[in-house]
Amino acid sequence: MRLNNIKPNGPRVKNKKRLGRGPGSGSGKTSGRGHKGMKSRSGGKVRAGFEGGQMPLQKRVPKYGFSSRSSKKHKSLRLSALLSIKKEKIDMNALYETKLINKSIKKVKVFRDTEECTKIALKGIAVSSSVRALIEKSGGSVED
Repeated sequence: MRLNNIKPNGPRVKNKKRLGRGPGSGSGKTSGRGHKGMKSRSGGKVRAGFEGGQMPLQKRVPKYGFSSRSSKKHKSLRLSALLSIKKEKIDMNALYETKLINKSIKKVKVFRDTEECTKIALKGIAVSSSVRALIEKSGGSVED
């Protein structure tokens, strides 16, 4: 390396290429877009997923999954969630008030997730057999 070989670094930010400013600029007339075609036009962009008329991937791949309409009206609850209400008599209205279910839910079933249970009285709420046994063992009642 010699002193006569030293050059300053290029500018930190390059100037933007000025398109469509005549033939002398090197990017005049078509402004680097080529001739004709969708990409040369203003607003010429294809939508996401478009494959030039070929059936797009998201339509070629088979659909899968299923969402049950009954699940919008039925709800499963844990026993521990019922015990967290800390009321002795629990019915659908008590579940609405504590926001465990919303108004669109018509049927609720309780399943077991804990070993201990306090004395509670359920009315209009379905339970699994193990939950029924646990509630009745603690002195509570289940009314369908």
